[in-house]
Amino acid sequence: MPELIESIPEARLLLMSLRSVGYTEEAAIADIIDNSISADATKIDITFDWDRRRIVISDNGFGMDADSLIKNMRIGSADPGEIRPSKDLGRFGMGMKTAAFSLGKRLTVITKTSEGFTNATWDLDEVLQIGWQLIVQEDDALSEFYGMLGEQGTIIIIDKLDRLVDKSDIGKSKQKFFRILSNTEKHISLIFHRFIEEDGLELTINGNIIEAWNPFIPENRATQELSEEPVYSDDGLHEVTIQPYILPHKTKFASPDDFKKAGGPKGWNYHQGVYLYRNKRLIVYGTWFDFIRKEPAYNLARIKVDISSADDELWNIDIKKSAASLPLFMRDTMARVIDVATEKSATVYNSRGTYSKNPTIPNLSYVWEQRKTNGKYSFHINKKHILLKSIRAQLDEEGKDSLSAYLSLVENFAPFMVSGVTASLQTSDKEKPVDLESVESVMAINELKKYVSLFRVRGFTNDEIRSTLLEMPNYRHLKQVIIELTEDN
Repeated sequence: MPELIESIPEARLLLMSLRSVGYTEEAAIADIIDNSISADATKIDITFDWDRRRIVISDNGFGMDADSLIKNMRIGSADPGEIRPSKDLGRFGMGMKTAAFSLGKRLTVITKTSEGFTNATWDLDEVLQIGWQLIVQEDDALSEFYGMLGEQGTIIIIDKLDRLVDKSDIGKSKQKFFRILSNTEKHISLIFHRFIEEDGLELTINGNIIEAWNPFIPENRATQELSEEPVYSDDGLHEVTIQPYILPHKTKFASPDDFKKAGGPKGWNYHQGVYLYRNKRLIVYGTWFDFIRKEPAYNLARIKVDISSADDELWNIDIKKSAASLPLFMRDTMARVIDVATEKSATVYNSRGTYSKNPTIPNLSYVWEQRKTNGKYSFHINKKHILLKSIRAQLDEEGKDSLSAYLSLVENFAPFMVSGVTASLQTSDKEKPVDLESVESVMAINELKKYVSLFRVRGFTNDEIRSTLLEMPNYRHLKQVIIELTEDN
């Protein structure tokens, strides 16, 4: 039997190495803000305090008890492979610590719940003597911060800012400090713009409210919003949503300042490309994933891509949440979308503003969607087609239900569904077991219940309904469910 020898990493060396992960200062602050959003904070304040040489981030989230704080201060406090709640923006359980250490040598967290205050500190200057031990400070040492919290919340203090302050040149250090403040404000206004716009999150920096910068410029009526398109992984377990936008020609902006602002903090050329969001939090932006080079004519093309935290491994999201790789199943679709978006961008860019905006025209042909569920390919009508949405808007609820049922029949009895065309697309004849509790199955079962009820009201017998549903390819994997739903009792 082999001998087992415990090998514990040297504390100071490991913690010091975490400082070299490669954060920019603004990315580090954004990573810390993720924790506040995950804690359901509605207000987050960032303070760059030059006089005390520290950065303080406070929120009104749900706070932590002593045990939870100690767990969250642990290096690597979460399993990256674990499925996280939809609001959780974490990845490895290392973001707050590594981000803080990239700025300074000491990280202190003060948190409050209904049970009171608790705190914990990592101090890299002390680790050499005390090893893997957190410091819990006396209340008096932190009393100045207690009044900053209401009924609940958390305060993060980063000081000993050796990475930001060069004691040999205080003048340049001060300029750098406030330059980082400015860069952080611009960065946060982009990274968290959907939380600010959609959820009402209030972010302030040194008392000033941070306004969202939406890269898709929805406030300009000349912005073209192209069709939203879902893409599914080969196993059908991961859904990605893609939506391209074509921004207006410069003549369609109210002023040169508005045009410059729409270009983004780093300019028009930098901000063209794909914007990848994970749970609404922007991860990567201004990239074409090496499909094409950036060209001035493509400046107006920006593509929104939405994924969930369950997709982290597929996209190789890094610890800084600022890098990702395109999964193989996305390449063909992404190449096509980029081709369409850049072509339209070039048309508008070269039009000198004479084009007539009508975003519905390019979308008329997007009638069918291809999906893969339970290991099988299927085709579905695009329920977001502008003409279909227009028809639904003219119907009452009974009419909408009848239309949905009819469209389902069209989907399932279309020639390519009943002729065996879809069967030829399958990569394997082996059918996966049906999980009746999966999101896809629950949705399909609810659809079946609705159709059974509707067909009964229209006078069809259980036998007629059963035989029809059993012939529908999209529901064949739910054979037993169909039989039970159409029993005479």
